[in-house]
Amino acid sequence: MNKRLESLTIERMSELLGTSDGLSDNIFLSKDISVLTNVEAIAVRLVQTGQPFRLPDFRCGFVRSGSVRARINLLEHTVRQGCIGFLTPGTIIQPIEVSPDFHLCGMAISPEMLHLALRGSLPSIFNGSRMDGRVMVEADDLNQIAQLLQLVRKNLNSQDDRRQVVLHLTAAYLHLFDRLFAAESDARQQSPSNGRRIFDRFIYLVNNHCKQEHQMKFYADSLCLTERYLGTVVRQVSGVTAKEWIDRAIVASAKVLLKHDTLSTVQIADELNFPNVSFFCKFFKRLTGCTPLEYRRQ
Repeated sequence: MNKRLESLTIERMSELLGTSDGLSDNIFLSKDISVLTNVEAIAVRLVQTGQPFRLPDFRCGFVRSGSVRARINLLEHTVRQGCIGFLTPGTIIQPIEVSPDFHLCGMAISPEMLHLALRGSLPSIFNGSRMDGRVMVEADDLNQIAQLLQLVRKNLNSQDDRRQVVLHLTAAYLHLFDRLFAAESDARQQSPSNGRRIFDRFIYLVNNHCKQEHQMKFYADSLCLTERYLGTVVRQVSGVTAKEWIDRAIVASAKVLLKHDTLSTVQIADELNFPNVSFFCKFFKRLTGCTPLEYRRQ
């Protein structure tokens, strides 16, 4: 069994990129902050594995060309040229398909570095209300983001000590993302959809609590709704039942543990709050068509 690996760490990114020192003209990888101007190689490799993975840090980036189809926190999205996006720690992502011309640029930053750069004052996109987000932006805004990212990368690659410069440029980069997402949020609020807001909050809760909470009652109570009403809203908005969303999240968590952890099946069943391993195995096979052991051996 492989060494415990529950997330796409910097070391794993270096391995996928084929670089041992984590540094090149277009790449800078370190424990606290990483900048990549093209992550096509990583995306292609992850599509080939077919496995979901969990992010340990904050990530902000943009698609310069092409597109990627991925499952992000249970929901499937196609992200295209001109789109910017952010992901927060704990996000589960599984790339499904990448176009031949896919080109993504972005930054990964540890929670500690983010707080240091922003001096503890987090922008609204990182205040915990959303785990991820995407929005299309104008060409001028995209160019400004690209220029800031290049400046961060150049100063990181410098032989001089430019820590303060990097911190200020990183803060500017993150605040620009926040401004663009704030504009998108304002536009959405002009035509509010109560059902959509309930669904988004439901998915957020499922992603954060599915390991321990498997029943609708917990989510309905958290939202101050009846189970029946929550189920109706979720089905109307997404076309999928609330229980199916919960089951999908549990399966995604189980897959991460089975592929990237040394825990036994019995321990995973306990980690995911199943009454016993038999119940977990039957649940997993019903949802995936194979047993946990068969999935682990694939």
